[in-house]
Amino acid sequence: MPELQPLPLANYASRIFQAVDTPKITADLVGQSLVSANLAGHDSHGVIRIVQYLRQIDEGEIRPRARPEIERETPVMVLYNGHRCFGQLGAKVAIEDGIGKARGNAVSVVALKHSGHVGRLGEWVGLAAEEGLIALAYANGGRSGGLVAPFGGAERRMGTNPIAVAIPLKDRPAMLLDFATSAVAEGKVRVAFNSGKEIPEGWALDKNGAPTKNPGDVYDGGMLLPAAGHKGFGLALLTDYLGGILTGAGGPGIPGSILGNGVLFILLNISFFRPVDEFFADGEQIAGRIKGTKPAPGFDEVLMPGEPEARSAASRQKDGIPLDDTTWAEIVEVAEKLGVDPIV
Repeated sequence: MPELQPLPLANYASRIFQAVDTPKITADLVGQSLVSANLAGHDSHGVIRIVQYLRQIDEGEIRPRARPEIERETPVMVLYNGHRCFGQLGAKVAIEDGIGKARGNAVSVVALKHSGHVGRLGEWVGLAAEEGLIALAYANGGRSGGLVAPFGGAERRMGTNPIAVAIPLKDRPAMLLDFATSAVAEGKVRVAFNSGKEIPEGWALDKNGAPTKNPGDVYDGGMLLPAAGHKGFGLALLTDYLGGILTGAGGPGIPGSILGNGVLFILLNISFFRPVDEFFADGEQIAGRIKGTKPAPGFDEVLMPGEPEARSAASRQKDGIPLDDTTWAEIVEVAEKLGVDPIV
């Protein structure tokens, strides 16, 4: 299992995307975004996606030179059509526009449709939190037919439909929630598949609707289960309506939908609600109380949402990013076919 330094790995990913006619500025953004997911410990959204993106480019589902375009706008909202651009590009343009609009208003709402996979959703709400804003995001998956069974069902009907929220804290990493509404993100099943490992019980059903621990069953007509039963199912539906229907991106089962993400960002400017210092003081009271909780057996401490990612990033920035042999071999193989020099 190789351990790779973040900067060379991001540059390698960029050169791979440039080899398929992606402008350097976009290729750099995508490469850096994928590696940032690996740094955060979310390998499911990291460089394992390179091969997927290349396949989608070949099939016309991602257009390397496409850029998001404003389709509708008011002082507090904007709707972007990604025209099948890289999702990371669409998401960055959208959230930065939302940040700008929220600075002069109590709220801004930004929607993105018809983009590729936006990567780790938490990255984008995290950018808003760095600017002192609260941000929420709902991203539906437009995979044809879906990948997730509804609660009580045994057929694919929904995407993994992640939700993310970031809330700035004064002297701590932002409180950052970022989770699939399915029991697990599909990419984590792919990581297990590439690593030759079983998946935990409760993640998936096989094509016959029977529980399975074999990740290969998911790619042989199987399906993921919703997180927390009916609760994850409800949140997944909410995300389809907000990230998919409201934005016009569509979703599984809706005619005209394309493979990719539809995203709704909602940003809140704390200063319009109350003095920011007071908000931070109260936020610290909550965080301090949570952090002061006595650990349960088997735990060393209680972590705030976002702390595991921050610690992973610090560790992997120093020691390197581990990749399983299968994932690394697949990346090297496609790079060689494109004439991209090995990582240096």
